[in-house]
Amino acid sequence: MPKKKTPSPKRSQPWERGKVAAGFWNDLENRRKYVRWLGRTLGYDSMSDWYRLKKQDFHAHYGGGLLANYYRDSPQLALSEVFPKYPWRQWLFHSTPQRFWQDPQNRADYMEWLGKKLGYKKDSDWYKISRADFHTNGGGGLLANYFGDSVFTALREFRPKQEWLPWMFKTVPQGYWKSEDNRRIYLKWLGKQLGFRKNEDWYRITKDDITRHNGEGLFIMYYRGSRMEVLKDLKPEFKWDAVKLRRFGRD
Repeated sequence: MPKKKTPSPKRSQPWERGKVAAGFWNDLENRRKYVRWLGRTLGYDSMSDWYRLKKQDFHAHYGGGLLANYYRDSPQLALSEVFPKYPWRQWLFHSTPQRFWQDPQNRADYMEWLGKKLGYKKDSDWYKISRADFHTNGGGGLLANYFGDSVFTALREFRPKQEWLPWMFKTVPQGYWKSEDNRRIYLKWLGKQLGFRKNEDWYRITKDDITRHNGEGLFIMYYRGSRMEVLKDLKPEFKWDAVKLRRFGRD
């Protein structure tokens, strides 16, 4: 006896039965029904689950044509239409829309959101930020492509009126200490912190003074751990006395 054919599972939705009727996706309600159905099919329980949505999810569930023809292949556009009142954060999706970061307002919105996410309440809190904070919070592409992977550069755009001190961050911008001007800016700032008013005061400088004020990398890499090199770089025209320097400690 011939084997009985196993009946095909019943397809309850129009898009599950094959090609939809002409003009079907022109109806906004049909598009909304599909996206909501897709969410249920993927097991999404909360709005935050939608951030996992990818183009492949549409293609694997009968919605490839809809995504390409009505949403320019962007899941974010689909969600913005179906859930227009929800405050979508584009950087939390698998990828941001093309040219999204080119808009200065989008970059500013991200920085505002990131500060709140990290619990920052005042400008000085931003000195605690690291590149890892961007990469783990959807901003890795922004930092790398628009700010040269420099948190200092990102902060200068975000808070241009704030006087940011590069050495107060976890790392200074790449190549920062190679600049003679930058090194002297730091040393003049350091002198103010230590209460130095005249050249003679600088003989009291110690390695600990520099380390406590975020200059350890500069001291080791560019001054080779020598206090005399610090003084020569600060004021090369001044005749520094090595004997006086030794009175206040050794390199």
